[in-house]
Amino acid sequence: MNKLQTFGACLAAGIALFTQIACKKSNKKDDNPDVNQYKHVNDWIYQNMKEVYYWNDQMPASPNYAQMPPAFFSSLLKQPEDRYSWIQDNFEELLASLSGVTKESGIDFDLFPITGNGGTLIAGIISYVKKGSPAEAAGIVRGDVFFQISGKTFPYTGRQAEVNAFVDALGANHSLGIRKMLKGSDGRDSMSDARIVPLTVVEFAENPVYLDSVYTIDGKKIGYFVYNFFAPDKGDDSFAYDNQVDAVFGRMKAAGVQHFILDLRYNPGGDGRSTINIGSNLVKGAAAGDEFFHRKFNTAFEAALKAEYGADYPISKFTAEANNIGNQLTDLIILTSSGTASASELVINGLRPYMNVYLIGDTTEGKNLGSFSIYEENDARNKWGMQPIVSQTFNKLNQSDYSGGFAPNEKYQETLHLGVLGSIEEPMLAKALTRILGHAPAARKAAPAGSRTMMNKIGTSRSFKAYSGRMTDQFPR
Repeated sequence: MNKLQTFGACLAAGIALFTQIACKKSNKKDDNPDVNQYKHVNDWIYQNMKEVYYWNDQMPASPNYAQMPPAFFSSLLKQPEDRYSWIQDNFEELLASLSGVTKESGIDFDLFPITGNGGTLIAGIISYVKKGSPAEAAGIVRGDVFFQISGKTFPYTGRQAEVNAFVDALGANHSLGIRKMLKGSDGRDSMSDARIVPLTVVEFAENPVYLDSVYTIDGKKIGYFVYNFFAPDKGDDSFAYDNQVDAVFGRMKAAGVQHFILDLRYNPGGDGRSTINIGSNLVKGAAAGDEFFHRKFNTAFEAALKAEYGADYPISKFTAEANNIGNQLTDLIILTSSGTASASELVINGLRPYMNVYLIGDTTEGKNLGSFSIYEENDARNKWGMQPIVSQTFNKLNQSDYSGGFAPNEKYQETLHLGVLGSIEEPMLAKALTRILGHAPAARKAAPAGSRTMMNKIGTSRSFKAYSGRMTDQFPR
């Protein structure tokens, strides 16, 4: 069913607003521009930031307008608390990227350092391959490792610029030297020889509804759902992705699922509307119209919003969902990682006043702030789009104390042996099943003897996505 929960307000005539969450590096084109040509844009930036920015009372009164927009925008931010606001030179690309539409080959990966005869290099391990992508067609699978891009390796000395260069090399057509992780009987890890795989970069719309399964083990019905970012659709107002989420819960309800595992370990955030959809399908003991979460804005902006839309405007409420499974659940387990952020954390925080939420994995990122997109549709001199932090989120109990992340009830960090998503032998899913069953799944094989190599993450492809670390909302025009 199509559903729309709107938050926010138009700030000025001609400004179209959408809420989205994302933290990205600023996008700039010219190294030596005539900065005077950007005064029009900088005026627009300052006027809107002064009105909606969460820390607007700490903005400089007389900023230096003789800068390019990215530098001017950065000069207005509250440092170091604001790691998330960003600006981009093309608002259409910004909006598309927030809906999961980017130019890529279709791999999601984590980065780690490897050391060999050539020193320390950056390597990537595939966390999942996007369905329908060139990477899937090329036979790349979860757990594949690469450190050669088009025959080139990338040294690592600890600088973020080195990580950026590695990821940037994947932005055009390229080849990867794909290797398999091998484990000897003594537990030692090694890699196979490289298989060279050419990949094409295309404009690709990723579907966040990745995998769902129902397991019947020891007479228990257990649901499992991998959801990789929050977006209602690919930016076409169809609500196709949210409708697919509803269908997943419909299958869970029809199967009589009493134990549910929501896999958010690769979910860095996204659109606030979809958090309401997920939460409303999961919540236990709540009715439509009960509070899920609320936001606090800067004082003047919140007063203006309440004056125009009513005192309850900042409150986001549960919706009536025919496929809600919360009232039939005995267990709700959420799988997390250090990259589980923002909208994912909002779901955890918003559900906790209503039900027990058991976390397995790593401590989450710690992002309790929200943003939205600001851009001008009909200004030929200004194609920029910006995504400033405008709010902080709280649950029904007025709790927002997770800036340090949510610590798991049961800690687990992934190794270089990932397993197949959806298989009961996959380590994190097996831990969740063990929690539910009281013992390891019978079909799970014993781990090989010896230690396993832990992944020392130095980056992830998800941190370069527009929705990473963001919680965004759609505002009425």
